[in-house]
Amino acid sequence: MPLMKKPAAAVRERSRSAPPVAATPAAESPLKGLVALLLGLERRPDRRQRCEDMLSKEVPWLQTEFFRATDGKVDTIPDDEVSQTWNTKNNSLYGAYEEVKDADGKVLHTAEEFADPGVDYKFSPGERGCAHSHYRMWKRIAEGKEPMLILEDDVQLVFERTKGGMASGASFTSRLQLGMQEATKKKADVLYLGWSGHRDGNFKHMKAARGKKNPVVRKAEYVWTTVAYVLWPEGAKKLLAAATPMNQPVDNFMAWEAREGRLDAYVLLDEGDADDTWSGGIVTQLDFVGDSDIRKSDGGDQGHDPTEYLAATKGA
Repeated sequence: MPLMKKPAAAVRERSRSAPPVAATPAAESPLKGLVALLLGLERRPDRRQRCEDMLSKEVPWLQTEFFRATDGKVDTIPDDEVSQTWNTKNNSLYGAYEEVKDADGKVLHTAEEFADPGVDYKFSPGERGCAHSHYRMWKRIAEGKEPMLILEDDVQLVFERTKGGMASGASFTSRLQLGMQEATKKKADVLYLGWSGHRDGNFKHMKAARGKKNPVVRKAEYVWTTVAYVLWPEGAKKLLAAATPMNQPVDNFMAWEAREGRLDAYVLLDEGDADDTWSGGIVTQLDFVGDSDIRKSDGGDQGHDPTEYLAATKGA
């Protein structure tokens, strides 16, 4: 029986129509000088080309630098930076796990075991490479003085918005400018541009502050995906200090640091995103379920085999 790492994210449709092109931000804009690190594997030039073409068309103002991803299948990853295994206990507080059976129908782990004491998984090569790639980008940002935008090469700027109509480079730019202004006021460590999960308006354990809610950014409790986020140097330093080593897939790791109050994280709302919006923001992923070089060790929403990367089998 398949298990789910997290509740299924809402699918947001993409469009091939020609959207408006974003204007160059004004000199006083918080986007002025913003640099994006575009993360991708060298062996996937197709994904890089698609993304670079989209960014060039939609947001020609954005300075983009290709960042070679760590390839978990061939590159050496230090164990003191990313661990070999991870435990599901923390993630089970938010993700819906089901019992896991072997090919003969024998129960290997009950749903309850995923929560307590947790089930140990080996990182898949793709997961471990992805985690190490983000770790390396955090080091890069921690060495600087300005925030940087991290983009994975399956990011998509053109899709059907929650409120209706199509997102574009123009809507991305205008909304990101508002988000950066609000995040800067709040001295945020990280601003998620695409997200799924729990944030103010949909808290699970945290308590929301009284009063009118911010229409642009909301405090994150535990959100998944690292397809696009702005990270400030102070936030990068906090993540590196906690990653000794990183002991969860990278989105789980960041989410837990936010949940525990060690990372001041916010999500950026798109127009139309409401309290009942599970998956939102100003970007989406090109093909969340299909085209991915990262197998989910615990099965994930992608329906990968949840027994393939079990660190140990009961009775073994």
